[in-house]
Amino acid sequence: MRPDHQEFADGVKLAAIAAVSAVLTATVVIGAGRTLLPQVEVAAAERPELTPVVLLGPAD
Repeated sequence: MRPDHQEFADGVKLAAIAAVSAVLTATVVIGAGRTLLPQVEVAAAERPELTPVVLLGPAD
């Protein structure tokens, strides 16, 4: 390849490596987060019940 095309090909290779690295990093981080944090069902079950509140207007 000519030098101009070689630089372009190198840029495309670097962009592909960056994209694959980003996907793999995101996969590892999300997997670790799901492992370390409680599941949604468990967190929802531990949430206390909400107390209904009535808002009153200003007293006349």
